[in-house]
Amino acid sequence: MLSIKQIKKLLGDENISDKEAEEIRDSFRILAEIIFEKWQRDKNIKKNQKCYPQKYDLFKK
Repeated sequence: MLSIKQIKKLLGDENISDKEAEEIRDSFRILAEIIFEKWQRDKNIKKNQKCYPQKYDLFKK
C-alpha cells in the first residue's frame, strides 16, 4: 500500500491533508478491486464460453 507521502507526491499536491490523501488512496484501492474482480469475472466467462459454447448460445438473440 502506498504511504500518505507517496500519495501526495503522485497527486502533485503536498498541501492536501493527510486525511484527504488517505481517503483518495482508499477510494482508488476500492476502485482497483472492483476493476480486478470484473476482469476476473469476464475472463472466467470467456473461458467457460470456450468450454461450453452451447450453453451460451441459448442467450444469444
